[in-house]
Amino acid sequence: MTRPAAAPAPAGAAARPTPRFSVRPPMLTRAEVETDVRALLAWAERAEALGFDAVFIGDRLLAQARSRSQVVYNGSGLDPLVTLSAIAARTTRLGLGTLIYNVPFRHPIQVAKSFASLDVMSGGRLIFGAGLGWSEAEFAALGIAMRERGRLFEEAIPLLRSLWCGDVVTHRGRWRLDDVQIAPASPMPGGPPIWMASFAPSHSLDFSSGISPAIARALRRVGRLADAWVPMTYSASARRHLSSRDAAAAWALVGAGADEAGRDLSAVKVIQSEWVYVLTDAGSRDRCRRALSAYFTGDWDDAVRTYVIGSADEVAERLAGLSADIGHVDGFVFTPISNEPDQLALLADLRSSVAPVLSTSSPLVPEGSA
Repeated sequence: MTRPAAAPAPAGAAARPTPRFSVRPPMLTRAEVETDVRALLAWAERAEALGFDAVFIGDRLLAQARSRSQVVYNGSGLDPLVTLSAIAARTTRLGLGTLIYNVPFRHPIQVAKSFASLDVMSGGRLIFGAGLGWSEAEFAALGIAMRERGRLFEEAIPLLRSLWCGDVVTHRGRWRLDDVQIAPASPMPGGPPIWMASFAPSHSLDFSSGISPAIARALRRVGRLADAWVPMTYSASARRHLSSRDAAAAWALVGAGADEAGRDLSAVKVIQSEWVYVLTDAGSRDRCRRALSAYFTGDWDDAVRTYVIGSADEVAERLAGLSADIGHVDGFVFTPISNEPDQLALLADLRSSVAPVLSTSSPLVPEGSA
């Protein structure tokens, strides 16, 4: 039988530890994919050496990603399963995650088998960042109606959890399963944690007039199904960063979804995903501008409003800002705006500067390391 979407957190759960720090590689264009594979693997090894907790890879099928007929990313990347498998072979401790994997694009048995195999091969290091997909061109190429993506996703997630646990599954819905089981199952009790994003690049992230019904449905879905919420905290198209007040309004809807499923909201972690550049000297601003020009069309002021850019102290203050009205943050996923080697080390150094800011601004994040 199919297991529930997620187990509720135990009563009297302990205080949340200091946030975990994870990283995504800078965006890969088509040309970079052909030439920088060794550099990518070396980058992941360095991330582990610098103390990052996990590395995340995105999921783009086509050479361009489009939303509402507009090109959002004029580039792509390597397949996440292939990339994470290679990184797994080059690391020993680093968590391996997708952010995000487009669940409606594949059959649940295929997804369950492939990711369980990666989890086994890596020694139980998998984090499954799951999403619905938002690029119309990808849905069209696969012959999948975008209007069906929410239903497909909600049907698939409980199936994945059950299959990863080694259950024998019988199911009737979009997919017909009769006494189906995969082996080997995930080595993690209950299977890998499922993280869910929210907000698409087309969303303005300005909720002053209220949260749209579509976004509200997506946020409630997180509360019902996810182990962690990873909101996209910026809108490149609207050139705006999510405000702390709007983040708290969105979190309240995640809580509403948890209530609907009979879950304790403490079962859902808050993970802040940010594109970051740490300014160090007079020339670093120009280097940041050059990196942004590859994919961002706004001016410098737009970039500073959209992404987290500033000195280490300024970055630390801004990172703490989003969670101020939520009351806590459980982790960060940083994407360096530039592929400069020094930026990865500067992001690793943020652990020592961000944690004290959070510990003074949020009573739910204790001082000190986990």
